[in-house]
Amino acid sequence: MEDEVLIRITPDKAIELLQKDGIYVNMEEAQIILDFLYSMANIVVEQYVSSRQSDAITATNDNK
Repeated sequence: MEDEVLIRITPDKAIELLQKDGIYVNMEEAQIILDFLYSMANIVVEQYVSSRQSDAITATNDNK
């Protein structure tokens, strides 16, 4: 998994995608939106992993 490369959406692509839905932003705004979304995604993944680890510990303790 260390060899995997994270492919990020570019601000240009974000602008293009948003424009399809009638949302018009400039390059700086697109970058701010992307930064926010990547931060939110990281939080969600961290919470999910933490929850799974907590569930695994609870299950292990219940089996003792």
